[in-house]
Amino acid sequence: MPTLKLSSIIHIIMLVCAIGFSSIAYANPVKNLRADEIYTLLDSGNFISDEDNRKLLSEYKSILSDDDIIRQELYIRLNCWSLPANTTEEMQAAVKYADKYLQIYRQPTPSLIQIDLQYCKAWFLYAQGESDSLFADLNTAILNAYKLEDPRLIADGRSTRGAILSYLGNFSEALEDLITAQNLYESLNLTYWANVNLGELANSYRRFGDARTALTYQIKLEESYLKNKQIYEANLTNNQIALSLEKLERYEEAIERFQKTRDFWLTENNPIAAADASISIAGNLISLNRLKDAEVILHDAQKVITPKNDNSYSYMNLFMAKVHYQQELYQQALIDIDQAEKAFNFSNNIRGLNQVLQLKSEIYQASQQWQLAYETLKLFVESHLSYDKKVLSERNAEMQARFDNNKIQTENTMLIQRDKEKQLQLDIMKRNEDMQIIIISLVAIILVIVSIFAYKQLLRKRLFRRLALTDELTKVANRRDSHSQGNYFLKIAQQSSTPLSLISFDADNFKAVNDTLGHDMGDKVLVKLAAISTSMMRDTDVIGRVGGEEFLILLPNIDKAKAIEIANRLVETIAKYDWSQISPNLHQTISAGVASYTNETELSPLLLKADKALYSAKAAGRNCVKAE
Repeated sequence: MPTLKLSSIIHIIMLVCAIGFSSIAYANPVKNLRADEIYTLLDSGNFISDEDNRKLLSEYKSILSDDDIIRQELYIRLNCWSLPANTTEEMQAAVKYADKYLQIYRQPTPSLIQIDLQYCKAWFLYAQGESDSLFADLNTAILNAYKLEDPRLIADGRSTRGAILSYLGNFSEALEDLITAQNLYESLNLTYWANVNLGELANSYRRFGDARTALTYQIKLEESYLKNKQIYEANLTNNQIALSLEKLERYEEAIERFQKTRDFWLTENNPIAAADASISIAGNLISLNRLKDAEVILHDAQKVITPKNDNSYSYMNLFMAKVHYQQELYQQALIDIDQAEKAFNFSNNIRGLNQVLQLKSEIYQASQQWQLAYETLKLFVESHLSYDKKVLSERNAEMQARFDNNKIQTENTMLIQRDKEKQLQLDIMKRNEDMQIIIISLVAIILVIVSIFAYKQLLRKRLFRRLALTDELTKVANRRDSHSQGNYFLKIAQQSSTPLSLISFDADNFKAVNDTLGHDMGDKVLVKLAAISTSMMRDTDVIGRVGGEEFLILLPNIDKAKAIEIANRLVETIAKYDWSQISPNLHQTISAGVASYTNETELSPLLLKADKALYSAKAAGRNCVKAE
């Protein structure tokens, strides 16, 4: 179902959100109070119309001097995000704009302007449906943001990537990105951008099939926006609420919400967006079998929506085909469905094309064109199989990446190396205290400056060490740190011929906890599992969260028999814990798999052994321990 043409949504979100990508404090030797005033307005997060945005940017550019390099670069970044994105040609032009300035500013690397332009380019590629080619540059940009140790740029990049991954259906990685961005925005006290990111989190839950949780977040967001009189943001959230209601088959409520969205766009003099909302209303009316009402609305939309509005145009024709099909006007339905198919092909919308093929087959069957019905149904099945194969391939790649430590080690080494370099700088500064008496006064001044610098570096060091090594929810080691320490323990075991064991465990029936009690309660269960595990292990052991509800315990100098004993004690302790303290009638257990080092040369085979044992424990009825 459409809500607003995809490229229009992205353009609007970019105008509101992407300005925040540029909200980076800078010290500029060139004074320009009016330019700073305009920049502050653009960075405020408040809604600015396309027309006013272009006027402000034009004024901003006109009052900059040639030697004002910092603001000149800010203008290039702001302008990239403000380029029009209503047609494919406009989006292609925006990508060329980003590429042009990426070439100009290719050195030094990394730089703020490089990273922001790569984010901008990724958005426009996403708007065009070029999802396969954008991630290489986007991932590089996020890695460079880590190198610059800029929490805001990291948050912006991971929020951007999370939103794209969510739309493409890669929910596990999307949620990891969005949750990381949420924590950073909140720690930086960027409430507005935290709310925007929370909206994307809610969208991910809805797309994942948990529309009820999404609706809870969206209603809270709407209340917050209305309380702060952020009408534009409240309208976007209202539109997302309508989608969640539609997913829950609460069609009447969804229609009321879409009507509210349509009225807003009419007051904003945006007939295309208003017509798009009308198309969504028609879709819900069809679900209620109110075909005449839907037909009237779709005819009105045809006066505004053209093939250039490919997403809206495709769904408008798809819904019109459904109406005519149910009215037994099969010839007209085939004309409509052909128009929808062309538009879906143009935008490479596979899900939309599958709907087209299914409906087209039904129309052919109803009109007794059996051969065409068979051929269309065959295409529909082949398309579905191809799509399922693609999804399965992505899931397999995700599982393989779980044991690929190269990227994790690279990020971890990079962050730790930065810390060592800063520590070296501090040591050099301390040695200056031994300088000759003639420059004591100068040293004192330098020490004051260095102390301020060192304090800021220390805060950054703590922040990025926590980001690199700790799971945000449970406060135990994250997957990156767990695998890094696992490799270290394995190396020690190989060199000294000492034992090493692993316990892989996860919460039994955890999905039911989330579904019945909610994700907040599920988070409390995970925190308690981590706390119980930590209390039972030695200081030399490592407890890490490596997946949603999956944990890994590293036991250096522990043989297999002892590890099985520890795992059994852990399973028994968790089973006996009074879980009613967290929620009445809750009883949580775990399943555990034990593996020990034999002659493995890498960590991955040892992890796989532990996982295999864990699967055996689950197959044996859960709440038990198995060993490989």
